[in-house]
Amino acid sequence: MPPFQVPIDGLWRCLCPSIDAIALSCHRSPIRAAARPIVRICRNNRFDPNPQPRRFHSSDRTRWQISPERGSTQNSGTSARPDSTTSLLVDIGQDASRWANPGRRGKGSIHDKLANLEMVPSNLIYDRLRAWWGREGAFHDILGLVEYLVLVRGEKPDAQYGSVEAVLAIHPDYLLRNEILQEMKERWLGLSPDGWHNLVVGLLRDRQIEIAVDKLEQMQMDQITIQPWLYEITLYKLCEVGELDQALQILVHCFQHDRKRISQAVWYFLLDKFSGAFHYEGTNYIWKLRVIHNHLYPSDGICANVINLAARFGDSALATSATGILSSRRTALTPLHYESLLASYAKAGDLNTAFRVLGIMAAAGFRPDSGNTRPLFEYLSGSISRPPEAWEVLKGHFEDGHTIQVAGINVIIEAHIAQQQFEQALEVYKQLHIICETGPNIETFNILLQGAERSKLKESAMFLASELVALGIKPDHLTYDRLIMVCLNEKDYEDAFNYLEEMVEVGKDKFEDSGRKGWWMRKGTALAMAQQCATHNDMRGKQILEQAVERNLIDDWYANKLYEELYGDVRPHKWDFAETSPTPTSEVNVQRAYEARDAA
Repeated sequence: MPPFQVPIDGLWRCLCPSIDAIALSCHRSPIRAAARPIVRICRNNRFDPNPQPRRFHSSDRTRWQISPERGSTQNSGTSARPDSTTSLLVDIGQDASRWANPGRRGKGSIHDKLANLEMVPSNLIYDRLRAWWGREGAFHDILGLVEYLVLVRGEKPDAQYGSVEAVLAIHPDYLLRNEILQEMKERWLGLSPDGWHNLVVGLLRDRQIEIAVDKLEQMQMDQITIQPWLYEITLYKLCEVGELDQALQILVHCFQHDRKRISQAVWYFLLDKFSGAFHYEGTNYIWKLRVIHNHLYPSDGICANVINLAARFGDSALATSATGILSSRRTALTPLHYESLLASYAKAGDLNTAFRVLGIMAAAGFRPDSGNTRPLFEYLSGSISRPPEAWEVLKGHFEDGHTIQVAGINVIIEAHIAQQQFEQALEVYKQLHIICETGPNIETFNILLQGAERSKLKESAMFLASELVALGIKPDHLTYDRLIMVCLNEKDYEDAFNYLEEMVEVGKDKFEDSGRKGWWMRKGTALAMAQQCATHNDMRGKQILEQAVERNLIDDWYANKLYEELYGDVRPHKWDFAETSPTPTSEVNVQRAYEARDAA
């Protein structure tokens, strides 16, 4: 009964990638008994007192040459080659004899058997080489046959595979590529340097980025010369998929080994990608290597990205360098540039320079306000000790003769209030007139009124209101809104309606921040007033809700819900108002609608 054979197909290799190695290790060719003792043609190196190391890939090394014309083996050197106990050459020689003369087996010397080696097909020799792979002492015999195939027969088995890899680099095919690599592995064939390049390019085209990077690292470990264009293609692909950390690693490797091979276009492209993606390590690396030394000249857009990046990570040196490049080109800096520069110094804890940026901004024709000082506020409000420190810095600037910007004082007051230190904030306001020539502005009072509302100090709020009138500063929409909130915290909240009436009268021809004509309360203030009215059973709260609906601060569904929660009542429909007045939009019409409904 013939032995059972298991076919090894593609499914086997998919489920068990090492099946080929296992099958080859289990394969053993039968050892045919020779008709006469095997003639040793070289001594065993295990007994050589002065063994010479074997050198590969050298033109002057000793080659084991086999000449089919002479039917003998010749050693180009004087030393003999070692042989294994069971010679691979004898095994091949027996097959050669069988091919040359099937009736004659096991007779004659090894030279006679090798003389007919040219009669054996190359694929049979490949099979014997695979079968003998790993046997002890068969190394030199295997090497001799490989040299015979290459030198005598001119075998170049990897040429066709290299051509296929070149095609797959342009037209990627995942399955075909794996099939080619597996077949090359089975035939003991390695990739040439060009083959490695084609393999990596094919993987990149196939968007197998991780595998391509692994192959590139393998080429580096194997000390294969990598062409600059392969690095460039890899960097472009990594940036395309957002793998900026990996791109930076490859860039550092290229610069450390051969910095001249990195083109100027690649440096510029990477700086653009790193800065646009706020990749601090990559941007800072290229900036220090190329930009500072004037090897690379970034555009205004890249400089703006770098300034924003430095503001995010608190690198004041990087922000200053990028701003200096823009200034040298006479590029008009905008408040956004100054704000980012200020943010970088604030995040770095350099309050001295951060407040100087406010002065530079004012000298450039831009009046700093609370919107520009948000980075400073974020830093100062992070610790209870920072607002007093900032105040001392400003007083030092005043003593040095610098002009103090009121926006810098306002942000210190705001930081005190954020730390629930309203008394300290009020003290800073009282000293503001000493160091600031322009004095307080409306933002100063709005910030202080916010602190008075949080601390529920109506007396302090009324003091600030009197100061506002005495200084001749006109209140804005936010000022009235916060005065109303201060009054709503009291049991006697009638002043809140007085300020609302004044607010509507003053702002009837003005526009809110939302673009709506006429001033009115913000949504939170309106709901707080309705809540306070409902607590004291004041029906004016219903009017506030109706006006909030009219101004699109709340919708009808939410208004109905508040009616039920606050007053336990059902909100009248629009047609209830229409019976009383065709335009029930004003406060008077709403009141008449309620009176008409109650009378009915």
